[in-house]
Amino acid sequence: MRKRALVCSFFILANVCFSWQMKRIKSINIENEALFVSGPFVVLEDGNLLFTDIRDKDNQIKVFNENGKLIKAWGKMGPGPDEFGGLGFLDYQSPYLAVVDGGKHRIHVFENLNNCEFKMIGGFLSWEQFGHMKIWNKNVLIHGHIVSPKGKEYMLFMRNFEGKKTRYILPLKHRYGARSMREQKKIEEQVSGFLFLAFLDVCQDKVYCVHEARLRLAKIDLKTNKIEFIGKEPKNFRALSMNKKTKIALKNPQTDKEVAEEILTQYSFVSGIFTDKDFVGVLYVNREKKINNELFFTPYIQIYDHSGELLHEQPLASFYSEERFTPLFYEKNKRHLYLCSIVSDLEAINYTVYKFSIEP
Repeated sequence: MRKRALVCSFFILANVCFSWQMKRIKSINIENEALFVSGPFVVLEDGNLLFTDIRDKDNQIKVFNENGKLIKAWGKMGPGPDEFGGLGFLDYQSPYLAVVDGGKHRIHVFENLNNCEFKMIGGFLSWEQFGHMKIWNKNVLIHGHIVSPKGKEYMLFMRNFEGKKTRYILPLKHRYGARSMREQKKIEEQVSGFLFLAFLDVCQDKVYCVHEARLRLAKIDLKTNKIEFIGKEPKNFRALSMNKKTKIALKNPQTDKEVAEEILTQYSFVSGIFTDKDFVGVLYVNREKKINNELFFTPYIQIYDHSGELLHEQPLASFYSEERFTPLFYEKNKRHLYLCSIVSDLEAINYTVYKFSIEP
């Protein structure tokens, strides 16, 4: 009886741990020298990929087909109303496209009319923005640093397409998923001076936000404003913890690059998040893949249900990148996850988009 009970327990655990799987279904090599310096991208309904190119002389938005060939580019650097000052992060939720213009401290909002024809329909100033954003119900959820009229600091806020209304979402004290100010200050002491990125996604009325320093997700209900925390750091996640000596070395021009390289190799970093009605997924990376004496970042996936129970963990061994930040886009209606690998050589930066399917 005991042996039978153990066998049954094993199969129950197996079903919990391996009920989801990610399969690579396609690799898309972006046309050589078509992108100068990029990363953030979105996927349109027809499968075309849309990137912003921050080093193109015209500061353009570029569209590539499913084979990675450049099929369209538009935009021009300049002060005019239809010109850009420095494009960066973007999001697409059909038919709307939102693009950060860091040079003008604005977020531009477009509507996809047809065949990659985009019409600007709105936009607003956003001096407080310095990270990712997501479109939700004709609003833009923005990662940044903002102070409310009552003097409270927030790291996540929301504005409508015209920028006429601001809603404050996630207090700054929850930046690392801390449950108390004491815990927040402790983590701040360990990571300040090196990290700044956070990642977010929204599904229905729930927003999930995670900082790259800690694998702990803040879950915010947009209807009730209730904030919860989920996430579990696995054994191979090495959370960043710097002492005073390391921080001083980071500020020294003679040692900063060497110390930064050591930190990138020794520790793990959260690199993205994606959600749908059934789960929330988080991506973290370790710099552990060695090719020709060079180390690259490889990603790991965790999948949780919306209550925070871990459903699945999996390495993506076929993927690697020079950057700890892994640009991603998730098609909720198709359960397709796209990840962008960035690897440079002596001549150019090479971009490859990996397409995965997530299957129960």
